Amino acid sequence: MMENNTDHSEQNNFSPLSVQDVDVDFLPIVYEIIRSVERDYHDNSAKARESQDCSQKVLELQKKFDVARSQIRRLPGIEFNKQDQLKQFEILHTQLRLKRELLQKYRNMCSFETSFK
Repeated sequence: MMENNTDHSEQNNFSPLSVQDVDVDFLPIVYEIIRSVERDYHDNSAKARESQDCSQKVLELQKKFDVARSQIRRLPGIEFNKQDQLKQFEILHTQLRLKRELLQKYRNMCSFETSFK
């Protein structure tokens, strides 16, 4: 079943994602790894089993990192460097400011017309 998810994600590898779609919930796996390392087992077979489980969790975390990296590469705008992003931000900020000024102008015009009626 895990392979099916991987195949599905590979098929959608080029479709853009939103930030909300990126799976970066690593904390539960990290917690489980730390918790299993902190346990103190007196039985050698239990230690070996827990060590194997911990190794499996580390591999799971590594796969989750790989999936997150591939998802992040699909985010729109990720291909731009910092300077290009700052330029785009300034352009959008200027557009926002101009649109706010225009809205304020229209609001003032509307209130001006209603005061004469």
